Amino acid sequence: MNTATDSSRLPNTPYTNRAAYVTPSNGFGTKLPKVPTHTFVAERDRALNPATGTAIINLDLSDKLKTNYPATTPHLLARYIRVAAGETQCLNLTTAGEIYYLLQGAGSIAKGEDLINWVEGDTVCLPGGGETVIASKDTDCVVYSVTDEPTLSWHGAQSPTTESSLIEAVHYPGDEVMQLLTNVQQREAADDMTGRFVQLTNAGGQTTNTVTRTIGLAVNSLEPGGIQTPHRHNAIALTLCLGGDDVYSMIEGEKVRWQRHAVMVTPPAELHSHHNQGKDTMLSLVAQDGGVFYNARTIGFSFD
Repeated sequence: MNTATDSSRLPNTPYTNRAAYVTPSNGFGTKLPKVPTHTFVAERDRALNPATGTAIINLDLSDKLKTNYPATTPHLLARYIRVAAGETQCLNLTTAGEIYYLLQGAGSIAKGEDLINWVEGDTVCLPGGGETVIASKDTDCVVYSVTDEPTLSWHGAQSPTTESSLIEAVHYPGDEVMQLLTNVQQREAADDMTGRFVQLTNAGGQTTNTVTRTIGLAVNSLEPGGIQTPHRHNAIALTLCLGGDDVYSMIEGEKVRWQRHAVMVTPPAELHSHHNQGKDTMLSLVAQDGGVFYNARTIGFSFD
């Protein structure tokens, strides 16, 4: 090689100075912090305490995930929102889609021209961007929410405009969901059955049966004495316990007891099963980042 041409190279620029190179022998050896199994009990207790007043309580594992923004999982951020009687709580979130479940109380939730009156047990999906206003009526409201804020934060992206959003406001009344769930619970068991549940979707997510392009959402159940077959998938699960008095999960051999209205994180690709040893049906609201993996064709589901 003739090195005489080296002197003819263009000088360094701010752009060449930004270049970084690595030459590993294993191109897939990058290690990021593991997503931990975790149950948010202290946050639940604060959200259910009337003395808390109107407040937003993030379920934040950014210290364990080593992100510089709040995150429950690498793709999702969950939170409780408490709104004292007669008050409102406003949120301006950088997200492509927002999920809200009313744990307690009654009132309304609004974004732009969309105004939805809801009661305990209802779920609402809203497009990202703009201001979301949650108002309570005569009693305090407690709301559980899941968004894809960490996904947009990782990209340094902004919420889509109202005109460009693929998500529209949708209301899923709780009594309608429970009627569907009752019908599902009467089905005969099948070898490939992953549970007795109702998935929530809409026109913006039907390709992957998710509620937004990122978030999959389902109301799951398990009869007394039932065991949900051990399985794994690449999507992380955020499980909000809605009912059940003696329920636990086995996650890679670790027993994790469920606690009512607390949220449990099931890490990606880990073998897990659910067990109901109580006298009542187990009910849960399960949010996953499944849309990301369905789109990549890497959902990775198996029964082993």
